This record gives sequence, C-alpha cells and structure tokens, in this order.
Amino acid sequence: MPVTNLEERTVEVLALPEYVDDELLSLYFENKRRSGGGSLLSLERKGDRAILVFEDTEAAAQVLSKAQHVLHNVELTVRKPPSKDHSRLLLSGIKPDTNTELIELYVENMMELNVTDYTLYPSPGREFILIHLSKPLSKGLADKSHLSSSSKIQYRPKV
Repeated sequence: MPVTNLEERTVEVLALPEYVDDELLSLYFENKRRSGGGSLLSLERKGDRAILVFEDTEAAAQVLSKAQHVLHNVELTVRKPPSKDHSRLLLSGIKPDTNTELIELYVENMMELNVTDYTLYPSPGREFILIHLSKPLSKGLADKSHLSSSSKIQYRPKV
C-alpha cells in the first residue's frame, strides 16, 4: 500500500438513505467497474453520510472523478471532505455581554497561549468567536474539542 496522506484517500458520501447498509455501501465502492473505487480501509457512517478511506489514492480520485453514483435508484453525492484549518478555532456558548478580557484569559489559559499568539474575531451577535492562531495547533489539541467544566463554552477546530 503506498504511503500517502490520509486526506487524499478519503471520500465523503452525502444524503445516504437509511436503508442502504454499510455492507452494501462497501461492496459498491470496492467495485471498480461500478464506482471506480477499490479496497477500503474503513467506512464510518455518521447519520446520512459516510466517510470512506481507500487503501489507494488513485481509487479515491477515480470515485471523485466519476460523474454519477447511483445505488438502489438513488443518486449519491460524493465529495472530498472539507479539510480542517488547524490555525482557526470556533469558540461558542459565550454570553454576548461577556467581557473581552475574560475571553482572552480563558483562551490563554485553556490553550497555553500568549496574547500575541492569536486574534479574536467575534460574530456580530457575539454568540461565536473565531480564534485565529498565528501558528497551527499541535495535532493533539487540534483533534479535540473542549467543554469547560464551569460553563457550556466550547472550542472546536474550524472546518
């Protein structure tokens, strides 16, 4: 198996009908003649969508290049999943009247940052705040979201 970036081998399937089970989906996307695909490393179902990881980058590219995918008379929407931007986080659950200095202290303490390491961009109603980092997050922090124990404030990677 060629060593390639996981994102290059990943495909997202949207608007999956409930009656299409994982086995049928796997069989379809592993069938080169029907889907253009190949062997799958994994299939993860999330409601009405699925994330497929192929063994080979070329199989994922062929699936994405195929004009139409039809399974059980339903046209499937197939796309490359959106990549995460590890230099942006979305902070939510903040009361609109929260003092900016309090938010800065929260960000600095939770993420071990200095004031020069980030910029805050509040939404118009201040219910969300985009945190733009001067350097991308470390892998461990980028893959997690956080829920404060004292409130319902959350930060998660921005897609």
